[in-house]
Amino acid sequence: EGYALKCLDGDRLNCEPSNWEPVHRGVLARLNGGRFRKTLPYDDAPDELKPIVMASAKLKHAIANRKDK
Repeated sequence: EGYALKCLDGDRLNCEPSNWEPVHRGVLARLNGGRFRKTLPYDDAPDELKPIVMASAKLKHAIANRKDK
């Protein structure tokens, strides 16, 4: 609950388990470019930058949801 599957290579017909990753819906919003498209959307990023975009989205989500604010 609260998670969605993200297609990692952009090909939604690729059903290989390695092509899919469960991501929190808050991360998914950041992968889409965030509010007002301030960041590079995951699907528009070149293949060599996609791991960085994913890691950045996860980090920003973790920072925004810290328990000790």
